[in-house]
Amino acid sequence: MIIRFFLAKKAIPTLMVGIAFFFAACQPKASPPVKVEQVRPGPFALAEGYLQNGELKKALNAYGIFLKHAPKGERSALALKRTSEIYLRLNQPKNALTILEKISREYPDYTWIPGVQYEIADILSRIGEHKRSATKALEWLDRYPDHPLKKDILILLGDNFSALGYKVNAFHWWLKAKEAWSDDPQRIAQLDEKLNELISSSGPKSLDQFAEDAAGTLYAPKLYYRMASIYLEQNETKQAKEAATSLIHSTKDEEWLSKGMELLKRAEEEMAVKQGVLGCLLPLSGPFSIYGEEVLKGIELGLGMRWDQTAQTSLELLIRDTKGEPEEALAALENLVIDEKIMAIIGPVSSRAAIAVAKKAQEMGVPIIALTQREGIVEEGEMIFRNFLTPSQEVGGLLDVAMGQMGLKRFGILYPDNAYGRYCMNLFWDRLNEMGGTVTAVESYGVDDTDFADQIKKMVGLYYPRPASLVQRLEDMKTPEDEEESIYPEEPEPIIDFDAVFIPDSFQRVAMIAPQLAFHDVLGVQLLGTSAWQSPKLVEMAKDYIQGALFCSGFVGNSEEPGVRVFVEEYRENFDADPGILAANGYDTIRLLKKVLSEEEIRTRKDLAKALLGSQGFRGVSGIITFDANGEAEKEPILLTISGKKMVLSQ
Repeated sequence: MIIRFFLAKKAIPTLMVGIAFFFAACQPKASPPVKVEQVRPGPFALAEGYLQNGELKKALNAYGIFLKHAPKGERSALALKRTSEIYLRLNQPKNALTILEKISREYPDYTWIPGVQYEIADILSRIGEHKRSATKALEWLDRYPDHPLKKDILILLGDNFSALGYKVNAFHWWLKAKEAWSDDPQRIAQLDEKLNELISSSGPKSLDQFAEDAAGTLYAPKLYYRMASIYLEQNETKQAKEAATSLIHSTKDEEWLSKGMELLKRAEEEMAVKQGVLGCLLPLSGPFSIYGEEVLKGIELGLGMRWDQTAQTSLELLIRDTKGEPEEALAALENLVIDEKIMAIIGPVSSRAAIAVAKKAQEMGVPIIALTQREGIVEEGEMIFRNFLTPSQEVGGLLDVAMGQMGLKRFGILYPDNAYGRYCMNLFWDRLNEMGGTVTAVESYGVDDTDFADQIKKMVGLYYPRPASLVQRLEDMKTPEDEEESIYPEEPEPIIDFDAVFIPDSFQRVAMIAPQLAFHDVLGVQLLGTSAWQSPKLVEMAKDYIQGALFCSGFVGNSEEPGVRVFVEEYRENFDADPGILAANGYDTIRLLKKVLSEEEIRTRKDLAKALLGSQGFRGVSGIITFDANGEAEKEPILLTISGKKMVLSQ
């Protein structure tokens, strides 16, 4: 309208000139020219025109000129309002705020003043004056409770209190805002995000206060779930149980009810754990009983039950016989965890029982320290630990010396055709390839075999007929002395193209294999083995054939370490025998648990698992014990060799 006004005024002179020409043509005598005066628009109209054309600074100046002379009234109030809008568009909120506050003071009774008051609160929030903004918003809400802008004021209140760190107030007002915006899906989504973020970032105290406003809403189970989870992490099991119970009572949603029941169960289990009570799962009867009994003897010494009957200990040990069977081990585990409320478990020893127990223990949330070589057992979860030298640790240590120090490059492997033998063979071969070594001969034998002639002959080329070309090449390589000695026909000589033979088997089997290697003239090669070789009986049975053999160990009884000497003396005194690796590991495991439980505040099984991961550098008789992030004891194998009638440390 303003623009049309401007065009009409400008068109008048042109129109008058046209009329003049018309009359001049029609009449003989011209009339004198008519003088027309142009009317300029006032400052307010100019300002409005500039504003419509987007010329903000010109509009601002025109409104200023108008306000300088205009009397107080509706038009001056409108000019002030327009001025505040221009300042906001020019990104000058403080100037806009000054103008709006002036309107509020000078025109308090105008019908659009609630909008002005809202804008004042909004600008205060934008410039970071959240406390003033919140105060203004609360005053606004008290003064205009039914105004359409109430929905915006509720959001503004939540935003201000959130910025001020008043989470409970923010939750209250955002929740009310969501109710008010129930017909606007976009606003509901935005407010839902704000409320959920507030719940996920708040602690139990704030969440408990949120609960008063959240009753009957979809946020109630969410905040109770977070409360219970936090309390469980903080070992405040009583509060966790109360929060889980409140969750269950706050909803009928099946998913939330299931989560609540799970939390409640965890809280109740942790509350029911008996402090200082440990379980022990060992094969004390059946085919593996010899191993279980040795572990138990070490545990009894470490607990102080044998050598010092007056020793005071706050620990109680509950022992269960697994018979080496997974089913028996699982039944015993459930009895110890559910009925006896034990804190942790030592064992099992046998591989089959250990893997079954590890899976179930992780599911039940109870830490176990297994004494088995079963690879991968710690991968079952954060509750599973192992304190035993593994085949991979043994093979790594063995090859580091054989290749790194002794310079051996070519290897033969003679292994039993069972799970342990195949696993060790693959470990050895893989590690050898990584280090640049070569396997030149590999043979397996049955677990019940006592005659190994065929396997040895295959390894040295005596089993199959030799190709004529090979026979001729060997003949050509003979020296005159060799030919003179070959007066009578002899058996072909073995072709030994390996520097060492790796035999991952028990000392009983090695005592049978070593003499047969010598019988078939496999001489001058280095024999390598695992910790299964470690027994004084090996020397008794085959000392002449295993001199210089190299094998791994996790414990050496004749060590000069003071702790080892004390352990060995006590073991001999109580059991009239020398301890082995199993007794040493049992002894170290119970002593490690005693130390952790006495030095740290352990109230739950989860506490104990965390403490075990944090127990760095415990000095045991079987070496330094430090659990890695997976629960595996980081152990370096000890290497032994046979010298005369003794097993001694390899130099």
